[in-house]
Amino acid sequence: MRFDAGWKLALRSFLPECLLLLFPALYAQIDWSRGVEFLNTELFSPVPAGSSGQMHVDVLARVYFRDGTTRVVLLHIEIQAQRTEDFQLRIFVYHARVFDAFGYPDLITLAILADDDPNWRPDTFQRSLGGCELTFRYPIVKLLDFDEADLEQSENPFALIVLAHLRALRTRGNPDLMMHEKIELLRKLNRRGYNPKQVIDLYRVVDYIMTLSKLRNELVRKIVREKEAESEYPLTSFEELAIEEGVEQGTRQTLRGSTLQILQARFGENAKRFETALNQIEDIERLSRLNIAAALVASLEEFEQELRR
Repeated sequence: MRFDAGWKLALRSFLPECLLLLFPALYAQIDWSRGVEFLNTELFSPVPAGSSGQMHVDVLARVYFRDGTTRVVLLHIEIQAQRTEDFQLRIFVYHARVFDAFGYPDLITLAILADDDPNWRPDTFQRSLGGCELTFRYPIVKLLDFDEADLEQSENPFALIVLAHLRALRTRGNPDLMMHEKIELLRKLNRRGYNPKQVIDLYRVVDYIMTLSKLRNELVRKIVREKEAESEYPLTSFEELAIEEGVEQGTRQTLRGSTLQILQARFGENAKRFETALNQIEDIERLSRLNIAAALVASLEEFEQELRR
């Protein structure tokens, strides 16, 4: 789940940089000055009884081409971390459902193969029977094809994400080695001249992709801070603060929203009267306690007493 979340965050935060590095010809066709709109990735379709009918694609975005016409294009991207026999079929079904759900638009499907098998390169779905033939071909990129030395030298922030992934693959099963690689990658963030938002997003993506235990992650953070303090080019105080505040603010917002939702589900719309008070609380531990209390109290009055403590 952390890997999946990390790659979705990476694609949404660095879509132009991703295409520039992985699919440069397509990158050149898109008019990035007109922006990118990310769309709902949940698709619905009639299915046999007993099935939910829900399906999620990884990333779905609306972009514009540079072909001189008012042309909207949907861009569908899948990231695949392990070899599966039904991948080509799944990609075709995703493409067909998006095509149908959005009224038959111009649609491009891309696949990023992040597995560890250099010979697995599924780029075509084919069926043929009784004179009826179907061939669906889609562009793929294999992350194993990238040279780590070239990625080290690249100024593209997405190169660091690919580098993190490759090193996570290489150190899988060796948490101490992965911890060392994670520390070195995090120390590169400031030296490449990224802006504070890029630093925050890259920090989160690397943290998701190079998953370690809580204890090792705390050690990573401690060592990165100590080494940067001794370095000639440490993280600026603004960037360091941005990393902390970005992560912590997201936690606060999640806890506030969750607490209010629990209260509304249990006691109705009257619970909205606590929204202002919850938004004024900055202490994460206190918000966590209130989140638990929302599920346990017997009434809104009892929750109000907890809120005043």
